[in-house]
Amino acid sequence: MNAVRAGVLTGLTVVSGAAVLLGPLPVSAPAGLLLSLVLPGAALVGALFRRDRPDDLGGVERLVLIPALSLATLVLGGLLLWAVGGTLNRVGWLGLSAATTLVAVAVAVARQRWGAPAGDRPEPAGDGPAARRPRLTRPRLVHEVLPLVFVVALLAGFGWYSFRDSERTYNMAVVSLSAAPPGPVAADGNRAVRLSVTGLTGAGPYTLVATDSVGEQIDRRKVEADARGSWSATVKYPADQRVTVKLLTGTPARAYRELVIAAAAAARR
Repeated sequence: MNAVRAGVLTGLTVVSGAAVLLGPLPVSAPAGLLLSLVLPGAALVGALFRRDRPDDLGGVERLVLIPALSLATLVLGGLLLWAVGGTLNRVGWLGLSAATTLVAVAVAVARQRWGAPAGDRPEPAGDGPAARRPRLTRPRLVHEVLPLVFVVALLAGFGWYSFRDSERTYNMAVVSLSAAPPGPVAADGNRAVRLSVTGLTGAGPYTLVATDSVGEQIDRRKVEADARGSWSATVKYPADQRVTVKLLTGTPARAYRELVIAAAAAARR
């Protein structure tokens, strides 16, 4: 890696890091994409592969390796950061990407400067810059460029399908069972609890069953949704019992959602 390329990568890393930390969203988002998908991979490619060898990678291979190595840096570096007790937040990811890029740039520059002597390097045949630069021949076009076009088309197709599928499932209803905080213990030893069920747009019927600490059924009621697919009711359960509430559906009935209401502290004493 020559000094110009190393300086460009270093400058982009510093500027992108500052933009992620201090810039507004329209600035920090592109900078974050550079740090996550481009800069670490570009630096690692320069550190691992040299351009002055005739058997070096071609432009297509380098283009594919840049995002691949960048994503590998995030995955492996994120696992290592988590293993040592680091925090996987914006600062953690920024430090991981920036540190990897700067270290790889330093290694690439060192290899370029203190690498093998010129006499030990294989020399390309012929003279002049044209001999050192591979030509874009028809076989090279078939073996290098067309596979890249196929990969890009494949990724674009999967991306389009994923986008359309996310649009289709965006408003998908999800059944949820929730309970408000129980009220105070009444004179009869019971507490009032407000139960709510939402997302009841699919197949039923639904039944709500409550059991006490030893598994005895203490309440059973049919759940009938309103026009919005919701149901709610205030029920009374023993304050000194740990109550398990299950939303049953299907034939035979099975627990579709479940929640636990702890016993009241005063009742336990």
